[in-house]
Amino acid sequence: LSAPAAAGALNIVAAGDAAAIERAGPLLDAMGTKTWRFGTEPHQANAVKLAGNFMLVSAIEAMGEAAAFAEGHGVPAADLLTMLTGTLFASPVYKGYGASISASRYEPPGFGLRLGAKDIGLVLRAAEAANVPMPFAGVLRDNLIDAIAHGDGDKDLAALATVATRRSGR
Repeated sequence: LSAPAAAGALNIVAAGDAAAIERAGPLLDAMGTKTWRFGTEPHQANAVKLAGNFMLVSAIEAMGEAAAFAEGHGVPAADLLTMLTGTLFASPVYKGYGASISASRYEPPGFGLRLGAKDIGLVLRAAEAANVPMPFAGVLRDNLIDAIAHGDGDKDLAALATVATRRSGR
């Protein structure tokens, strides 16, 4: 089990037959702090998980672009990200990934860049199946492919930020 699962610290996303989820309740409770229910069809839990990962990758892309923008104006990326993740964006995702981006710390990977690319591919396919345009997911896919093509595929997802920096000539 992963460290959060072993510690019982996961947020569990579940969908499906209510009785089946109830029967699995003791196991889910052992792995997580809360089980979030999202409907009666299993694909609904998948949609929630993919939506969350889409938002996570979007946050990393936004920090990478903001950091490159700030550096283009002579503002150190680390200073910008420290201020933003301590004020407007003081959440675990922004703080954790912001610190990795600020320090250019992409190894060892916590959540690998290739896994992020896989999930964004799944988002795009599921969005198409539901007739939901997600143009930014296409941008994320392309930037993830760019990072993989430049040798960052086995690094942490935070390495996505290097794409904006590289494209800015820094």
